[in-house]
Amino acid sequence: MRSQTDNLGSKPQPRGVFHRSKKFWIILSVILIAIAIGLGVGLGVGLTQGSDSDSDSNPPSTTLVPTPNTTETYWQPKAGETWQIVLLNALKNTSLNVSVYDIDLFDNPTSTIDTLHAQNKKVICYFSAGSYEPNRPDSSQFTATDKGSELDGWPGEYWLQTDSSNVRQIMTSRLQLAKSKGCDGVDPDNVDGYDNENGLGLTTYSSVDYLGFLADNAHSLNLSIGLKNGGAIVDSVIQVMQWEVNEQCAQYNECPLFESFIEANKPVFQIEYPSGAPNVDASAKRSSCGNSSEQDFSTILKNMDLDEWLEEC
Repeated sequence: MRSQTDNLGSKPQPRGVFHRSKKFWIILSVILIAIAIGLGVGLGVGLTQGSDSDSDSNPPSTTLVPTPNTTETYWQPKAGETWQIVLLNALKNTSLNVSVYDIDLFDNPTSTIDTLHAQNKKVICYFSAGSYEPNRPDSSQFTATDKGSELDGWPGEYWLQTDSSNVRQIMTSRLQLAKSKGCDGVDPDNVDGYDNENGLGLTTYSSVDYLGFLADNAHSLNLSIGLKNGGAIVDSVIQVMQWEVNEQCAQYNECPLFESFIEANKPVFQIEYPSGAPNVDASAKRSSCGNSSEQDFSTILKNMDLDEWLEEC
């Protein structure tokens, strides 16, 4: 409001303004004080709400740490498990001397999982949680607004908007399919959209929030769940992840990012893709395996297409 001095100028003011009763001025003062208090409270609320809004729009990745569910009895493997991963086609060889198989959720029938269980092996079922794949049985359920940029090197595959209610419903159905087939856990891939040109504004916070959603739903179905790659968010999600599946941390000198899993006695299922595979010489093997035995990583050598060929470190 302008001061009384601002109101006074060369033009004379009406006399009545200066000859109001004392009662009038008291009442007016009370009204003005009340208005000032109201404006102050309103401004304070507005500033607080504005601050919350700004925080929600771009929160740091470490602010959201999902809470582990300790009431369930899902499988919790220990560091050092041996394993095999086959994603190119349906699994054929179920007789390897390993304790864990990671296989495709859609390509493998329940009978394959039953066969592995009969040999006291655990089964992780793979699906892409962060990308649209055109050849999946449920691919028609995704909408155009669910999709972002195409994945580099994967024609026809697109990053997904992970906070989409439609995407989350589809993933809930995939988790239920894993449960119905008898999978012990799930391997949700492509949850690191923040580290790629995703076209959707996905951030580390997006990934942590999404993994919290996936973990809650997996655990409610008595399924274990692991983090795929995602070195930047390990500390934010390790409490609700039962393992790490990593690709090429030795090649890119990133293995220290995942040592927290070993410290928590959770496996790091590491894959390296040596040049020349499946014909890997001793030098290439040493380079790929690194010091995985000292780190207690469960490191294996694979072809890039993840067929049945395997060499352990």
